[in-house]
Amino acid sequence: MSIKNRHEILFIYDVKDGNPNGDPMDSNKPRMDVATGVNIVSDVRLKRTIRDHLAEKGEELFVSGDPITSEKRASLLITDLTDETYNKKAVEEALKLHKREGASKLLLEKCIDLRLFGGTVPLTGLNMSITGPVQFRFGRSLHVVDPVFTQGTAAFVSQEGKEQRSFREEWTLNYSCIAFYGVINQNTARHTLMSDLDLNKMLDAIWNGTRDLITRSKMEQLPRLLLDVVYNEGANFHIGELDKGIKFQSEIMEEKVRGVSDFKLEISGLKEMITKYHSRIQEIRYKVDPRLKLVENGSPFDLENLLEGKMKQLTE
Repeated sequence: MSIKNRHEILFIYDVKDGNPNGDPMDSNKPRMDVATGVNIVSDVRLKRTIRDHLAEKGEELFVSGDPITSEKRASLLITDLTDETYNKKAVEEALKLHKREGASKLLLEKCIDLRLFGGTVPLTGLNMSITGPVQFRFGRSLHVVDPVFTQGTAAFVSQEGKEQRSFREEWTLNYSCIAFYGVINQNTARHTLMSDLDLNKMLDAIWNGTRDLITRSKMEQLPRLLLDVVYNEGANFHIGELDKGIKFQSEIMEEKVRGVSDFKLEISGLKEMITKYHSRIQEIRYKVDPRLKLVENGSPFDLENLLEGKMKQLTE
């Protein structure tokens, strides 16, 4: 059964001495808003983190990361309609016997990422486009960052016979605290078959997938805060821009911040937004790193008090 409630997601995480989302068209530099000095992370990067964690948990994915065309991937997944092996003629013949909706349902039943994020399936005679109920904006750092260019010596020489090793170059950020905002549309979820179980798996993947993404450029990347605002069943309403209710506060220059001990997050704006629409909210599920310092009008704040009587802590 598909989800019946509108959801808003707020996720905050950070990275230290790393590159949360390099731009391959620009020397793999961290993506930046050059006008404001804010670090940008694409929604695709967050979805990849989620997909990777779901795959580790044994979930079937449409976007598997394998070097394969989407047409071949789809044909291999819907062997109910096609051959066990990829065969274009078999696909065409199968699609003559089944409606597009039948193929769509089979793919959605198998692939959790299609149920969450949708996708395009360019099968011969099908060309199906699925709009996903889960949509994220680009993530943005809550503060100004300072990209660092580093050069070093590579492990190997550039070619046999040479003694001088080649050089490596990389861009990193000393520190970036990033906020993602998303909305889950329960109306669209009816068409993709996204269930509450799918949602819970995604929330787990956001938190633990971020924590478990241990690569050279993503080391010291940690989840700090996750909110799932659940609205009343059937209500076509959400507040919007929850990330704008949080303000970054530090006694040092923002670009010189190096960790959670160097700043606080002022949450009074978010609490005001949530309180104003308390009657429309069924519950707020949350997870927070105790090392993150939250304040309300400058005083220490416990997230349990964000909305009285409606806060529910997410478990591992």
